[in-house]
Amino acid sequence: MAVNNETQSGFEELKAFIRKGKTYCMLGSSGVGKSSLLNNLSGWAVMHTDAISRSISKGRHVTSHRELVILEHGGILIDNPGMREVGTADTSGGLEATFDVIVRLVQEFKYKDCTHTTEAGCAVMAAVETGELDRASYENYLKMEREKARFVTTVSERRKKDKAFGKMIRNVKKDIKKREDQ
Repeated sequence: MAVNNETQSGFEELKAFIRKGKTYCMLGSSGVGKSSLLNNLSGWAVMHTDAISRSISKGRHVTSHRELVILEHGGILIDNPGMREVGTADTSGGLEATFDVIVRLVQEFKYKDCTHTTEAGCAVMAAVETGELDRASYENYLKMEREKARFVTTVSERRKKDKAFGKMIRNVKKDIKKREDQ
């Protein structure tokens, strides 16, 4: 649903969509106009907002807390601070479900370690070239694969650090016990 905070076009359609007693949560990048949207929907300045930056032509990050507002007709709207990054938290099966066409193409390919970027004979790259696979979808898939790999690495690193910390605590306890026994 397209809405414009300046001209208020699309607001009637959005207001009609919001139902009494239902809760809606606004999520999005910093400075995109979530708080302005809340202010426009409520009819009063609930949240502080700032002008669009002239130097970068983007909104500024202003919201620093969550705010729950009950709108005049009974819908409930939650404004959240902007997100700087959205990540992949559950990597088990999410990409496969979202990019099922690519998964099917991968199964046709003979190499299991293909990155789908430079390998000769890659079925995924061939599908992009022939138009069978949308280039934007392909690029999103590669981006999500990189993010998934980074997340898995981060989890692995966190486990390593936790294990090392646990080992350090055990060693400190042993040292304390040794000193007490002396």
